[in-house]
Amino acid sequence: MAAEQHLHSVLDIVRSQSWVSGALPPEHDTNMAENPIAHLTDEQLQGDVDHFLEVSALPVKREKLLRAARVAKDIRLYDEVARNRGFHPRGSLKVDLTDEEKRALRQEKDVPFSEKGMRVVIVTVSLAAILQGFVQSSFNGANLYKDQWGLNSTSDEDWGLGAANASPWFFGALVGCPSAIPINYWYGRRGGISIAAVLIFGSSVGAIFATSWKQLFAIRAVNGIGMGIKAVSATILASECAVGFWRGSTILAWQLWVAFGIMTGFAFNFLFTTAKDPRKIFGLIQGAPLVPVFVLFVTATLMCPESPRYHLMKGPGYSIAKAYKVLQRLRNTELQALRDLYLVTKALERQAVFVVNRDRQATGSPGFFWAMWDFCRQFTHLFTRRRLQNAVISSSTVNLAQQLCGINVPAFYSAPLPFLTQAGAINFLFGLPAIKSIDTIGRRRWLLATLPLMAVFMLGASLAFMIQDQAIKTGVSATFLILFAVVYSPGLGPIPFTLASESFPLSHREAGTAWAISVNLFFAGVLSMFFPRVYSKLKGPALGIFSGLNVAAFILVFFLVEETKQRSLEELDRIFEVPKLKFIRFQLLEYLPWWLSRYVLGEHYPEPKLDLDLPGSPSDTSDLAGRRPRNIPREDAELDDASLRRMQVSGDVEMAPIPNDSIREMRRNINYGRASGMDN
Repeated sequence: MAAEQHLHSVLDIVRSQSWVSGALPPEHDTNMAENPIAHLTDEQLQGDVDHFLEVSALPVKREKLLRAARVAKDIRLYDEVARNRGFHPRGSLKVDLTDEEKRALRQEKDVPFSEKGMRVVIVTVSLAAILQGFVQSSFNGANLYKDQWGLNSTSDEDWGLGAANASPWFFGALVGCPSAIPINYWYGRRGGISIAAVLIFGSSVGAIFATSWKQLFAIRAVNGIGMGIKAVSATILASECAVGFWRGSTILAWQLWVAFGIMTGFAFNFLFTTAKDPRKIFGLIQGAPLVPVFVLFVTATLMCPESPRYHLMKGPGYSIAKAYKVLQRLRNTELQALRDLYLVTKALERQAVFVVNRDRQATGSPGFFWAMWDFCRQFTHLFTRRRLQNAVISSSTVNLAQQLCGINVPAFYSAPLPFLTQAGAINFLFGLPAIKSIDTIGRRRWLLATLPLMAVFMLGASLAFMIQDQAIKTGVSATFLILFAVVYSPGLGPIPFTLASESFPLSHREAGTAWAISVNLFFAGVLSMFFPRVYSKLKGPALGIFSGLNVAAFILVFFLVEETKQRSLEELDRIFEVPKLKFIRFQLLEYLPWWLSRYVLGEHYPEPKLDLDLPGSPSDTSDLAGRRPRNIPREDAELDDASLRRMQVSGDVEMAPIPNDSIREMRRNINYGRASGMDN
């Protein structure tokens, strides 16, 4: 009983300390993703629920919505109640959770993709990624039969080859990705994927009958626009449907299935080469994406649910009732569906996504010109607000590094199809460990650990061309390129798209994601355009250029890219608010000297910290763990560091973290109570 009373006091501390940026005036909060109702009293919450039901006409009983709203308001506490089975508060909380609801609340954080309704979304996004890989392998495989589209092996045709290969990437970056924003506005994320599928289907049919590089240039431009729209729409759909805690793992699956699509596409290309007629082989390779794109179109149009956030935003799709139906399908319990519906609606209102001071009809569809102005405003903010500027720099750096590291070089020109198939398989298989390790080891640490090795292996492949014996030269260079792919797969492979989708707040996610992916596709086009010319002049030593670019990427990542693992959006706001020059100075003047002293000279000094007040940092977490009294067994800590940290993030909208001082105070109170025998 004493222990239960003490835990009650701890929960009271958490509730009293649950201040959020929502308590601040809106002008101080334009880019914060937080719990917008945590500061309301229960009476105010009841009034807000009544108003919500009145304006939304949602066919839900008041008691059910109020129950969900109360859980949303104290979401950290109810998560702990769901985890501490022996704890049954009386009078402390206003909602008694059922066993099914407790299990659902635990699983949504502990079990990836535990929501049964998410399976169709995951299948749709995976099909979109597989199609991306299939299309890329189709482009690359067609290069082996470039004589079928009017090119020969002379260097005079290098620019034509480069232009035809670069057109989908340039048009995807400059037209497709920006077009995804208005298309998502008018037709939704699912509609964007369907439109992209139609464009890719039509261009794949046209490519079968192309007879010149100019025709292929125009056809692939349409294909590239579709790829850009699809890449943005699919990643946004996944991020908005997933539970916030597993949003990063959901997006990581994109690159994994792209690798699977590349592997499968090259396997089919290799199978097609058994045909005798080169023209027929070329047509089969160009038409290979038709099957996956048709399956994607059917799945996205007839089976996949729309993003609930699309139905809650201004625009033609505005409908709270439809959003609720989608969430009922996505979440395991009605409580979770109503909780997320209420939280997301209030968060969108707080972020000024709705039109201010207009009626509900105007809010639902403000008009074409207002929408276009809003799109331009989002892009303008990316370069005028420090928090968004820093996110742009970090995500753009990593997306640029992915293309300039040289991973696509073997696939661009003349590599044997069996080798390309094996490389795709390696990329897929060695990317699997990153599903969990990307959130434990971290994005930044993975990049810093793999980029030097990638530079070494690419240099080895370049130097292998100096070997005179052709068989040995081929074997050595292929070995180094395979090792390069192994190291690339868990690092620079999945991380760029992960950073692109998680670095930006909800209010600017479409624009930020579109920009980051545009950088990726644009420099893929640059590489496709110029590498044929460079390779024709330098041959093997051209790979040495990419070895140097990997070194440059390592330096850029070290000085420009922040760590984002296990962070809520609230914490990411604080991380990206740190001035970039301050971050660079810290890395150069403090962290680098410490690293050299620690790992080169063997001296042991405490690791420097950029911001001692930043909650949730690895150093801060380890510091908390290190402060546990020695006479308290770790397994006896029912409310331990992980439990306290889990209070920081929950649901579809991330909440403000508990300040470090409050966490330490709670830890001291808990440990003091146990040491005093209060749990006897």
